Amino acid sequence: MKRIKRSAVATATVAVLVSGLAQAEGVLSGEEIVNKCYYKYAGKDQRSHMSITVQAPGGKPATSTYTRLWKDYDGEDELVDKVVLFTETPPHNKDLAFMRWGYSAVSDKNPDMWIYLPDMQKVRRLSQRNPTDQEWVIRDEDLRLREPIEDEHRYLGTEAVDGHEYHLVEFTPKKEDPAYSKRVSWFSKSDNWDECVERRVDYYNKDGEMVKQRMVEWKQIGDAWTWDKVSIISTINDASIIYDMDKVEVNVGLDDNIFTQATMRRGYRP
Repeated sequence: MKRIKRSAVATATVAVLVSGLAQAEGVLSGEEIVNKCYYKYAGKDQRSHMSITVQAPGGKPATSTYTRLWKDYDGEDELVDKVVLFTETPPHNKDLAFMRWGYSAVSDKNPDMWIYLPDMQKVRRLSQRNPTDQEWVIRDEDLRLREPIEDEHRYLGTEAVDGHEYHLVEFTPKKEDPAYSKRVSWFSKSDNWDECVERRVDYYNKDGEMVKQRMVEWKQIGDAWTWDKVSIISTINDASIIYDMDKVEVNVGLDDNIFTQATMRRGYRP
């Protein structure tokens, strides 16, 4: 989770101008809602504790805990952000570390990912064609913030659920052969646009079938919005992943040297 990047500013500016015309006519547009509700300030960096509970189809839930460090690079040198996770539990994975560098959609680069295996005392680079069972820790297509140039945005209207109203916006990817054919985001409807955030996302496969949902609970720290709990739930089986965040600190001044293979090997010391 991160704020809009410089590489997307031009596109977002055009979208705001277009949405301004729509607003003048009393009609909300997908672009207007996306720009008001989707891109929330998350701080320049974050330090937090995170637990991840995974349930495979037909299996039992298993929970791991991590120290999570995240830094926003605002599109500098095409970098969007960096994140590193240091495993705390379970004991047999103690000191295992995972690092990811994300890039702007303009660069058309896949994220760089590494894993440190303490038993072997080696850092191994991961690739899109060389996944491991640790790659679920950060799933790009389920968690990352998408840039304006990646999708067409269509306003679907409002819907009420359990006494709460939502703006629905359909995200249709421009890229060929996407992971999902479309997403439908549910944004909380409020008289105050500052309180409008994405609460739910429905994911659809290439056959138009909804295959999973993401539910988000938010926490506001100062002027920054951070995730409190994220649940990704399959709609075709009983699989799920739940991310719980606590002890979240914003704008702590994390050094660039933290996001390196050397730090993965030696561990993080605040």
